[in-house]
Amino acid sequence: MKSLNVYLVAERKVELREEDVPEPAPDEVQVRCIANGICMGEVSLFSGWERSRMPCKLGHEGIGVVVKVGREVKGIAEGDYVICWSWDTYQNIKASHVRRFSIIPDDPACYLAEPVACVINALYAYDISPGDRVLLMGAGFMGLLNLQALGRYPLSELVVTDVKHINLELANEFGATSTIDVGTDDGRRELEELKKTPFDLVIDSAGAAEVIEMAGEFVRPGGRLAIFAWHHHPRTINMSIWHTRGLRVLNTAPMIGADRNVDNMMRAIKLLEKGYFDLHKLVTHRHHVTKVQEALELACERPEGYIKGVIVL
Repeated sequence: MKSLNVYLVAERKVELREEDVPEPAPDEVQVRCIANGICMGEVSLFSGWERSRMPCKLGHEGIGVVVKVGREVKGIAEGDYVICWSWDTYQNIKASHVRRFSIIPDDPACYLAEPVACVINALYAYDISPGDRVLLMGAGFMGLLNLQALGRYPLSELVVTDVKHINLELANEFGATSTIDVGTDDGRRELEELKKTPFDLVIDSAGAAEVIEMAGEFVRPGGRLAIFAWHHHPRTINMSIWHTRGLRVLNTAPMIGADRNVDNMMRAIKLLEKGYFDLHKLVTHRHHVTKVQEALELACERPEGYIKGVIVL
């Protein structure tokens, strides 16, 4: 079996290599990847914001179909839809690491479980109480996934900020009680007014210096500031506000720190299947694996209308 594999070989340069894939071991399954998300993790490596030993494979948000099953594997069959990892078109995965869908997805590119699992992990840390007022700063792909969950909580207020009109329209659809376009003068004035009535929970989902620098000013004394976004560069923070207001600062790193004996990935699959999370309006760009260089360049640029790019194989 031949697989077409993607390697990052230098800053802003990827290579496609055709490589042999061995038969799956007795405790493995072989998966044909169908779709795989372009995460900001891959973008950060491609752009040089984060460093890695090269060459390195990319990808970790995949969904695929089982094509072969090792002789010792039970409960997984050929034709099952499962999560997968790298952008390799074929890959062998330990059966113990496989998480299986119970349905045939109508559009596999819209059933990426890994980013949903990251949001589920963050929800534990948010420690939301009924009637809380929440400010979500940043309505990119992960921000809007957060919003799809937050919009189902009994919140008294859920305000969302961003600079992209299309994203804010989706935020309204997904349950925001109000939205603010902080790319306009009126929006910046409206944002400034919010400091007079600080929130129980503020979530930084933007990853921008100006957002994390001011975020503490919107949190009430004793409230919670959640850093959901990945900041790739050093930031300067007014720690005096964090200290004097006694803020609980939550670093909701994906898949880390949840003191719960649960399988976030399996829960993500179930919630996708039931429609609690829905990526159909969030996946805006699809690129065949042979166009991966162009796909990553576009993901760095993130033009108007871009929310989530997916590699299809």
